[in-house]
Amino acid sequence: MFKIISSLLFILIMQTSSAQETKIIAHRGAWKEFNLPENSIASLEKAIALKCDGAEFDVRRTLDGVLVVNHDPVYFGDTIQTNTYAYLNSKKLSNGESLPTLEQYFLKGTKDKHKTLLICEIKAAIKDQEQDYLATIETLALAKRLKIEKRIVYISFSKDILIWIKEKQPTATVLYLESDLSIDAVVQNKFDGINLHYTSFKMNSQLSATAKNAGLKIGSWTVNELSDLAFLQQQGVEWITTNQPQQFQKQLKDSKQ
Repeated sequence: MFKIISSLLFILIMQTSSAQETKIIAHRGAWKEFNLPENSIASLEKAIALKCDGAEFDVRRTLDGVLVVNHDPVYFGDTIQTNTYAYLNSKKLSNGESLPTLEQYFLKGTKDKHKTLLICEIKAAIKDQEQDYLATIETLALAKRLKIEKRIVYISFSKDILIWIKEKQPTATVLYLESDLSIDAVVQNKFDGINLHYTSFKMNSQLSATAKNAGLKIGSWTVNELSDLAFLQQQGVEWITTNQPQQFQKQLKDSKQ
């Protein structure tokens, strides 16, 4: 009987610990649940108001060297890389906002001493590695000038971009989004962790344990079903990026009661 009670207590403790360690990251800000434009300042503010552990967003570089926050390589049908900011910004987001510059986003996201991290995804340009490099070093320089380096986590599908970040700022936290590297290769590249599509963990039940044994941080995207949240928690995935941050927060809170 004592052994049974001890086993049940151990399971309960592990479940509680797992829930406490789970970090909810608002994908492109908390936009979908609140009918806001994705990657907008308003969606960032909502993620902060919800006390999300992080707000994820995407960085691109315009023709005239302005770093902007937008997921797709095009903005209202115009390619960001080949147009000036002034031209692109002649069209506004659905809530009337301008196309956010990275500086505006950084300033708004670090205005107060909240605990919402900025999860900064630097997007690769369209077949132009020089633009990738410029976007990377300029993003790092901006964060340094604003003295907000410790409030940012960098993610990218580009291995080169993360390597450049670690070369320029060795103390930066970087998570690799692509699933083409082995855990050993992730470690050899000095990346701090992986942040993979949730199906990667379903296809490889040992992936999370292997990454954890290597001392890596473990994240997953874009997770929108509660059943997938529960599965990833069981796998020990720490960083959950979702379009449903409020719903996921409620689920984590309810699971602790």
